[in-house]
Amino acid sequence: MIEAKRLHSVELSLIRQILQCAPSDAINLALGELQFPLPNLLRQKSLEILQKGTPRYTPNAGIPELREAIANLYPNTKPENVCVCNGVEEAIFVSLLSILNPGDKIAIPDPEYTAYSAIANILGAKVIRLPYESDLLSINWESWEKILAQNVKMLIFSHPSNPCGHIFTKEEAERLITICNLNKITMVVDEVYSRLVFKNYMPEYFREAESIFLLDGLSKSHCMSGWRIGWVISPPELSASVIKAKQYVSTCSNWLSQKLAVYALSAEGMKAVDEVLAQLNECRFLVVDKFQNLADKVLIPDATCYMMLKVDGNDLIIAQELANKGVVTVPGQAFGEVSKGWLRINYAVPIDKLEPALDTIINELYLH
Repeated sequence: MIEAKRLHSVELSLIRQILQCAPSDAINLALGELQFPLPNLLRQKSLEILQKGTPRYTPNAGIPELREAIANLYPNTKPENVCVCNGVEEAIFVSLLSILNPGDKIAIPDPEYTAYSAIANILGAKVIRLPYESDLLSINWESWEKILAQNVKMLIFSHPSNPCGHIFTKEEAERLITICNLNKITMVVDEVYSRLVFKNYMPEYFREAESIFLLDGLSKSHCMSGWRIGWVISPPELSASVIKAKQYVSTCSNWLSQKLAVYALSAEGMKAVDEVLAQLNECRFLVVDKFQNLADKVLIPDATCYMMLKVDGNDLIIAQELANKGVVTVPGQAFGEVSKGWLRINYAVPIDKLEPALDTIINELYLH
């Protein structure tokens, strides 16, 4: 017996492959998870909710009070256009499933989050990459415009971007929206890192696009990764399709998680975001300090929980060697061709683990 053909081109992610090389007590700077404790106000609220209710099935698209709370985050959005999902990963899947046909072209930046291309391949779509420049942040707009004019049906990207933390300027966003509107391209914008921003605020330029899916969740902002709450704001004409896809993928999201999410999005629950960001800032200060003498080797963006580290040699081999030394990172080639020769490091780790891990990286790569 062999697997279905749709899975032939999909590999276990390089992140998971590197994890298999590491000892059981390795410090994990690879997975996209903030490794801080659940904020206490959320912990206490979850216990209170569980004591008062019994977890049961919920509507496919989520409980009404959560759909309303999410809709209130987006101007002119109705609750019926919201679908609650089991994390943003499922939100990505049901969004693409609702509109892509086999053979359709989907454009994905390079580098970019690995699941986008994997899910597109499973669905039989044709993936076209939009390369950033070698600094991982700049865009050759003539190149992007030319690629996007080639009968592309969908463009998907994270904003801020994973792995590089790129945030579009107002002018860049307006240009990209114009290109997509002109070519009748549906945009899928994954905003799960939008609350992990250290300077100014996160702009909301892309909400002016003619056809757009907006994705977000609570895994990063509230340290609720294990609660698996994400959502899709879909174009009105596709909302029923997204909910139908959600029904047959996982029926519904967890009752307790949804109840807690309603509180998390309240004025009181949003205090958890400040707590998480304060911890992340402390880690970021440590990263900046540790790599101050290696400024030409690092990219520490103003958003997300990641830094990028330029290495000499094959990034996959170097990541495997670091894993053997007890520090797990992600080779840049996991995210595309442009980021080969880089490592992605998640620094959202308690200081007592982060500092020795960073010391190991610096000693192994630069002080030999």
